[in-house]
Amino acid sequence: MTLQLGDLGLMAVAEKNLRFELLGPLAMKNGGADFTPKAPKLRATLATLLFNANRSVAASALTRELWQDEPPRTAQATLQTYVFKLRKLFRDALGVSTEYVSQELLLTHSGGYTLVVDVDQLDITEFERLVTAGSAALHAGDHERAADDLRRSLGLWRGPVIPDLHRGRQLRAHVARLEERRFYALTMQLEADLCLGRHREMVSELASVVVENPLHETVHAMFMTALHRAGRTSEALDVFMRFRARMSQELGMEPSTRMQSLHLGLLRNDALLDDRGLTSEGLLDRLSAAAR
Repeated sequence: MTLQLGDLGLMAVAEKNLRFELLGPLAMKNGGADFTPKAPKLRATLATLLFNANRSVAASALTRELWQDEPPRTAQATLQTYVFKLRKLFRDALGVSTEYVSQELLLTHSGGYTLVVDVDQLDITEFERLVTAGSAALHAGDHERAADDLRRSLGLWRGPVIPDLHRGRQLRAHVARLEERRFYALTMQLEADLCLGRHREMVSELASVVVENPLHETVHAMFMTALHRAGRTSEALDVFMRFRARMSQELGMEPSTRMQSLHLGLLRNDALLDDRGLTSEGLLDRLSAAAR
């Protein structure tokens, strides 16, 4: 079940400035007041509901998340107690009745629960919105807008996703997907900055990203391109040689033909390397096509 946004309950929550954060330690705040639950399983219950905001979460799924394959005999009653305690937290955070919370915010229905959250209250939905907008702007050639949206999306992160929680299978899956989206947003932001001619400012950041992702082709291509545009072509060639050696040692493989085309382009000082209208993916494609 998916709920429609914009009803009276959501308006009341938005007006009270209640915000939920998952891009870092779990947090539930209203202005400067912190209402984050302290008990570990209560926190895990809230996090699971938030990752499924505005969608029904079966009680059985919550039970598996909290106790994996060994739920106690009292699991159903204990889960109901957790939901009751969450409703009291919402009541205290918003200054409304528990009845209002149960009817408008944290709903009980056949077989499960739904937490009603406005998109502006939850950092992961704001993150996804900005990444989608930034990616679309990048592909449309609006590099300034892309860089701004993607940088704002990354600015929402306060650290690893909910590192303070014990994670069952469902939470682990959500965290893995978000970490992958974070890396995607980072690479798209770097692409936009490269197209904007910010290669000199990017070199140190790209050096760090390459260390953290020693076998990732695209970030190495961006690093090599940025170094070349900064007048450091010999260093760019060294980056390729280190990448090639690591590929050989760890995977028993040579770099792709696209990366080898970039290497050849650096050796030849190909004019395509200075085309700021090309993302690194576009550059690799053009250089590879020219080498055929």
